[in-house]
Amino acid sequence: MTEAQSSVARLLDREVPEDTLRESTALVAAKKNVVELGTKSVLIFRIGTEWFSLPTSVFQEIANWSTVRSLPGHQGGILRGLVNVRGELLLCVALGVILGLDPAKEGKEIAVSASSERLLICKRGDMRLAFQVSQVLGLHRYHPRELRNTPATLARAAEGIYTLGVVPWKDKIVACLDDELLFYSLNKSFT
Repeated sequence: MTEAQSSVARLLDREVPEDTLRESTALVAAKKNVVELGTKSVLIFRIGTEWFSLPTSVFQEIANWSTVRSLPGHQGGILRGLVNVRGELLLCVALGVILGLDPAKEGKEIAVSASSERLLICKRGDMRLAFQVSQVLGLHRYHPRELRNTPATLARAAEGIYTLGVVPWKDKIVACLDDELLFYSLNKSFT
């Protein structure tokens, strides 16, 4: 055996320190977080005082809020204007208008600073656009059996049309939006 081989053999044959052995054992024995088959992953965000979620698969980026440049003839509708995201001009959509949120309610803030406003950059099919939200809370996983029926008061509103149901999240009730219907409606409104 060469000197290098004998050095490697001594290195591999040495005693494992007790601390390392304990840490490794704890790591292997720790309970694993297993994601249940069929769970859905969503991004939770707030517009005004209302909490919503969309599937994480439609999001490409969360960006800081930037100035929206209005387009002539498109005042106060679904299309807010154009927004520059790292040099790319994207359509900026007023999601609150689509969902039929009361404009007074939409602008109302919960005790969160204006610095929490974000642009959510979405892509579905070949449609890429942005919309402003008051706050992004983060990702959440739920199983479809946790989805509750949309409350009757919400179901009659425009917001309810786009809602698959609601899920509890911490101390909030979050409306899970139907991304297929939402993007279909957006596509129809732009053509």
